[in-house]
Amino acid sequence: MRGKNLIVAAVVLAIAVAFGVGISVSPGTFLIQDVPVGKKFDISEKVGYVIRIGRNSGAGVYVLTPRRPSEDGTKATGFYDFPDPSWFHLQRDTISLATDSTSYTKMWLELPDDPSLYNRHFLLGVDVSPTLESTKGMIAVGAYLLYRFETEPKDGVVPELPAGEMAFVPSVVEFDSLGRRANVSRTLKLFRGGGVRTKVKLYRLDPESEVAKYTILLTPGYRRAPEGMVLFPDQITIDPKEGGKLFVQVAYDKPPKFKHLEEIIIAESQFGEKAFLRVHINLK
Repeated sequence: MRGKNLIVAAVVLAIAVAFGVGISVSPGTFLIQDVPVGKKFDISEKVGYVIRIGRNSGAGVYVLTPRRPSEDGTKATGFYDFPDPSWFHLQRDTISLATDSTSYTKMWLELPDDPSLYNRHFLLGVDVSPTLESTKGMIAVGAYLLYRFETEPKDGVVPELPAGEMAFVPSVVEFDSLGRRANVSRTLKLFRGGGVRTKVKLYRLDPESEVAKYTILLTPGYRRAPEGMVLFPDQITIDPKEGGKLFVQVAYDKPPKFKHLEEIIIAESQFGEKAFLRVHINLK
């Protein structure tokens, strides 16, 4: 639904009222990680998603239009507008439905070969609207879809970010092959577009929060790391050119119960923008 801060009930389903016609659209939302930069990524082939539209009665024609969510007043914590909706491709952007039928279209991404596109968290809207010609004499409601894409993490790049956007480099920090005890650390950077020195506070994403439940989801196959296992500063300053440096440390004296754990760190600037970092802990 437009104007919401969380990706909840992203598909607007029409309810048959008077002479109204409702549709169902899926998936309403999804998260895809490790989206490659500089090459075609076939969502339908690699992940299995297709946009499927069904109609409960009558025939109709629907137009699918990729959009920047902010244009519709939609936001999601830690995600920013997909830079260019034309990088998102549909096999068909117009779908005709016969009476009581269902149809679908495949989709894929083609991000240009640009170092600034690594380590990014993007949000894309897809507007599903009925054509006026196909709904004469009826009240027909469309749908609005919200898709989240996390691009490949990569260390050592300096992104050129739009003013007000932030990004960790890398966006995922891996601590691999840890043993029964550990005390290890990594260094990374946080960047912000805008050309001014910026104070940023850092904190652990509350696993019980609405953001954790509906927006910044765990990586598949991982469980949330116990509080206190991942250490990091509570504040840093971002330089306009060099970014802000921070250390992330994993320390424990007893082996965790699970072998694959994830911590999510939120960065919040003095201007209110937010970004997030995934910390992966993998035991031997």
